[in-house]
Amino acid sequence: MIFSAMALMFSFTSCDEKNNNGGKPNFDDVKEDGFYVSGPATGAAEISAEYMMAAGRNEANSNEVRNGMYEKYIVLEGGKDFELVLYSAGSETRYSASLADFDVTELADNPPLVVKRGELKTGADAPAMKVAKTGLYHIVLDLNNNEDLLYPQIIVAPVQWGVRGGMNGWGFTAFPEVTYSNSSMTWVLENQELAAGGKFKFAYGGGWKIQLDDAGNVKANTNLGEDSVPGAGDITVEKAGTYKITLNFNLKGGAIENCYSYDVELTKESDLPTTMYIIGNDFGNWDWNSSSVVEMTPVHSHSGAFWAVRYMTATTEFKFCSVREWNGDFCTLGTNTGFTTPGNNMVAEDGLYMVYVDITNNAVTVEKAGIYGIGDAFGSWDAAKYPFTLGKTATVTVPNTANLRMYAAAPSTVTGVDWWQMEFNIFDGKIVYRGGDGDQAAVPVTAGQTVTLDFNAGTGSIN
Repeated sequence: MIFSAMALMFSFTSCDEKNNNGGKPNFDDVKEDGFYVSGPATGAAEISAEYMMAAGRNEANSNEVRNGMYEKYIVLEGGKDFELVLYSAGSETRYSASLADFDVTELADNPPLVVKRGELKTGADAPAMKVAKTGLYHIVLDLNNNEDLLYPQIIVAPVQWGVRGGMNGWGFTAFPEVTYSNSSMTWVLENQELAAGGKFKFAYGGGWKIQLDDAGNVKANTNLGEDSVPGAGDITVEKAGTYKITLNFNLKGGAIENCYSYDVELTKESDLPTTMYIIGNDFGNWDWNSSSVVEMTPVHSHSGAFWAVRYMTATTEFKFCSVREWNGDFCTLGTNTGFTTPGNNMVAEDGLYMVYVDITNNAVTVEKAGIYGIGDAFGSWDAAKYPFTLGKTATVTVPNTANLRMYAAAPSTVTGVDWWQMEFNIFDGKIVYRGGDGDQAAVPVTAGQTVTLDFNAGTGSIN
């Protein structure tokens, strides 16, 4: 459910009480040509600049402003009429549509959401539009000026804001319901855990965009990034800890970001480490100044968890520290799996190992590594379906021509870690780990090429 079944408080002054124009809002205060949201559902008797729609951005085309596309976030009262009005040179033209359910759930990267969509009609005979429930809505008008849609259209999407990011593994956490008002709304989430450098965005319905057509030529953003700009970069925090996240809305004209502002407040700084190192006879020869000391990679969206893949023998000894010095070093935590500690840590036999240190859950796991390919180059996005052949190195032959995606599997004792949270790729002959960052740049490969990874040397090749 997009909206709660609870009664929603919403206060409007009837248009009929404030003018004698048959309930039609007055455009006398309008100064600028453009499209406006109008009608009793808006609660406005007099239309002003705040009701003007913004130029729309097409996410499918590098988020560029699209000719003939317009957007607006606005609170609408359920059961009352609204329409879009083009005000131009003192004249008003109605724009509307017969709205029907449009389930965008199965289209790529869309939220699990049913919106309203209809073919655009203009003039006096254009039908009035309604929404069933009072709430915040995202209205998208596309005039199809580029003739790449089936028809000019209007989409009306119910909006329930939430966050997607490091605090939920890029899933979706909804804000609690609020009292709807075009003058002021504030959503608040408490106790959101983010790692140092953690990232997130505001999104509604749990998705990133709404696809207006089956071909994917036109996509409207359903997210707000940095500076509240739709489709902009991630919002990033500096320190690890617990955050209070606030999103504010006030109905304003101009760009979408004019309507929104946010605050990200660190309420409790984390004492979890942001770095972790492995040192040993094969990893720097116990010298912290050595370049062979292993810097472990943070597990994306899991504060205090780190991983590394290394080839070790039965004579390899190792231990850990969160800093590159003998200060707080340790061999074990509360739960220890896959190694012994006769003095320093050791494994039972030679092999390529996954080393996983989880300070949050007080555990260290060392087990035989799992390295996998995934995505179009391998023919499937199913996890653990395309393993590498493991020895001192890891190798695989790519079956398809596409972009290469690879990851290391979390240990069998660890749950809740997705493949992309331990992802890496090859750039300029080096293995580069995603860590806590966003998607890595595309790495194209050709069917039949062999990928070889040497984790100890930090190198990779595609031949």
